[in-house]
Amino acid sequence: MEEEAKEEPKENEEDQNIEQKSEEDSPEISKEDQIKDLEDKLLRSAAEIENIRKRAEKERSEAYKIGISIFVKDFVPVLDNIQRALESIKTAEEINYDSFIEGISATETDITSLLEKHGIKQINPLNEKFDPLFHEALFETPSEDQESGIVTQVIDLGYILDKRLIRPAKVGVSSKK
Repeated sequence: MEEEAKEEPKENEEDQNIEQKSEEDSPEISKEDQIKDLEDKLLRSAAEIENIRKRAEKERSEAYKIGISIFVKDFVPVLDNIQRALESIKTAEEINYDSFIEGISATETDITSLLEKHGIKQINPLNEKFDPLFHEALFETPSEDQESGIVTQVIDLGYILDKRLIRPAKVGVSSKK
């Protein structure tokens, strides 16, 4: 058996030698055929890349739509609460302001928790050092109490999503007199 096993590799070597000789003996592929073959491969590769790009764009678009729909699904109950509150004021003979303020505060809490659930965090930089990457200075306030460049007033809160700025906090900044 060992002799047979030894003979088989010899046959494989002989087959390879025969293939090499036949390739050498056959007429060479013309340069034009090689060029056409390479052009065909290039066109196929370009088409494949374009298909991958289109597929990726479609998947990105679908992911965006799914993400937005999840957020909207979570937001709609908050909107329903606001609409019910407004309707109750329209139909009420007397407005109970304490109850209305309590309802609006609860709605604000719902919205804030909804944003946090989706990874959106508020930026409230009051009494912090001004950071132009996350804050937009609307005005300067001369101050002897604080050093220059400290946020003294927040006009609008800012928002970030995973360290990506959605909206900068609009602030007033201290300056030396």
